[in-house]
Amino acid sequence: MPRRERTPPAVQRPGVVGTNTIRADGIPKVKGEFEYSSDMRVEGMLWGATLRSAHPRADIWSIDFSRALTIPGVHAVLTHEDVPGRKLYGMELADQPVLAWQHVRYQGEPIAIVAADHPETARRAVDAIEVEYDVLEPLTDPERAMAAGAPQLHLSGNVLRHVRIVHGDPEADADVVVAGEYEVGMQDQAFLGPESGLAVPDGEGGVDLYIATQWLHVDRDQIALSLDLPPEKVRLTMSGVGGAFGGREDLSMQIHACMLALHSGRPVKMVYNREESFFGHVHRHPCRMHYEHGASADGRLVYVRARIVLDGGAYASSSTAVCSNAGCFAGGPYDVPNARIDSYVTYTNNPPCGAMRGFGAVQVALAHEAQMDKLAAALGIDPVELRIANAMRPGTRMPTGQVVREPAPVAELLERVRAMPLPPAPPDDGRD
Repeated sequence: MPRRERTPPAVQRPGVVGTNTIRADGIPKVKGEFEYSSDMRVEGMLWGATLRSAHPRADIWSIDFSRALTIPGVHAVLTHEDVPGRKLYGMELADQPVLAWQHVRYQGEPIAIVAADHPETARRAVDAIEVEYDVLEPLTDPERAMAAGAPQLHLSGNVLRHVRIVHGDPEADADVVVAGEYEVGMQDQAFLGPESGLAVPDGEGGVDLYIATQWLHVDRDQIALSLDLPPEKVRLTMSGVGGAFGGREDLSMQIHACMLALHSGRPVKMVYNREESFFGHVHRHPCRMHYEHGASADGRLVYVRARIVLDGGAYASSSTAVCSNAGCFAGGPYDVPNARIDSYVTYTNNPPCGAMRGFGAVQVALAHEAQMDKLAAALGIDPVELRIANAMRPGTRMPTGQVVREPAPVAELLERVRAMPLPPAPPDDGRD
């Protein structure tokens, strides 16, 4: 078992609402004694490393790891042929290979994994593996991915999901109309603690995995399917998490570490460096948006029409849910009686995208708030007043058809923020 720090329990006392409580992990973190997943180690463990694709789109002709096996200290080199169970995994759709075969669909996709008695030896073994590719032109533009004649990256096609929301009369006329094109790029969660985990075989065909993750049970079920084991033979223990923000919802090295441990019969630790971490987890979806708002002359919203295109990257992860979320939140916190919203997410040869804080709502917020500013300028109305006049309230029917029944103090919050005094301007230091 890896060594684990014991932390004091949180202090329980009556009337805790509105008072401070002691964090169970606070003292060891302040003292530098907290054990993150990358700190774990056990006697006799091996180190795992991953060979990743050098190309965003290619066919794989051959994988030759014979030289890697001759390096002293190398205990295992595994490819897709060594996956005991289901070769594909995924949170919503099982479309992502545990280890790539036949094709690679993004730069950095795992192809082979190595276990060795030293991390540098494992990296040398990875460098010794030879992969013969037929390199193809990558498809990196989500709009092009939806066009007729685009290469199909998956048998199901390139459009992973299309959500259409129609509310009221989206063709209604308005006195004032503003439109805009908006784009949000890919963003990374950039958590401080990189992906890391320790897999320990139990000697009876099962495995214990100590991992920093967000969804232990979802991880466990996916790992078990790929290892061809019953779920009770795969036991996960939450280890110290150095940040997540959605980036640890999906799998990274979980299956790989367990495969190496079961194959070698030894504990195997895997830790990504910062560069590898960027390849090893999902990101915020890049997004292109076209918006059109119509309003009456006195500033009441009449309609919103939006087209949202999210780049899901090479595999699905949680893209279908993010696409739905983006469509549902596309109108913003406003009472707009008529709407037509089309939200798409496509496959491309970019890195996979998935959960990140906001989950689709962040991208559309840029667009609908920029639109409100444009509309205020076109109407000659204060942008805060425009938002207050159109803020959703209890009883508002949203474009999805949902009626707001809970308190929705959007207007009140805007008024309170507007009433707050601005901080003083910084002194002029004479510089431009």
